[in-house]
Amino acid sequence: MSFIIERLKKVESIDQIFICTSYDASDDIFTDIAEDHGVKIYRGSPKKVTERMLAVADLTGAESLIRVTGDNIFASTEYLDQQVRALKADKLDYIRMVNVPLGATAEVIRTKALKHCHENMDPEISEYLMLFIFNPEIYKCGVMSFSNELDYSNYTLTVDVDSDLTRTKHILKSYDGDPLNINLSEIMKMIVDLNLENCIYQPSGDIKLPYGEVVPFSEFKEDMNLRISKATRYTINEI
Repeated sequence: MSFIIERLKKVESIDQIFICTSYDASDDIFTDIAEDHGVKIYRGSPKKVTERMLAVADLTGAESLIRVTGDNIFASTEYLDQQVRALKADKLDYIRMVNVPLGATAEVIRTKALKHCHENMDPEISEYLMLFIFNPEIYKCGVMSFSNELDYSNYTLTVDVDSDLTRTKHILKSYDGDPLNINLSEIMKMIVDLNLENCIYQPSGDIKLPYGEVVPFSEFKEDMNLRISKATRYTINEI
């Protein structure tokens, strides 16, 4: 969490940073983390993620929010300013990066759209918010990808299990510069050069969905590609 916060501090378009967590005693540690890093904290429902986010929007009057989940250590903060500019310029409801590894994108969401989504879904499963708000049939969605058209979506950088944490530590330990400045291009090069394990989703792998449903990664990717095809496309000229 500390690593994510310090990376987010480098993003010019961010006005305030909140740790949105639950009021469960197990999350008390985040109060200390917030104080140590000079950011704010909001504690609310353990399961209703959207409720917490909207509470922060009410507190700050924010017209849009950036969501970075705690398991996405390497969310590409270097592209967040571009995502925010696109959302504002074209009055989007939602924008994310695509064709990047799982865990490599932050989400920028218009507060009005988030409120609508919250009111029309079960907030108890809003941990899976992306599946509901990245819906070009309902919301004006944008997707940002690289001009070279390389597809890294079968890779993963998210941290769910011990082996993911080991991979993350290996990447940071092997990086020559300031770890806070590591970017997606450098991470992908390291994965290839170091032949890192546990970085690729196999087509036979599974993705967990709401209510305990599990689908093959290939089916999940097909669904994501359909959503991408219906969203407004933006290009980043580097990786």
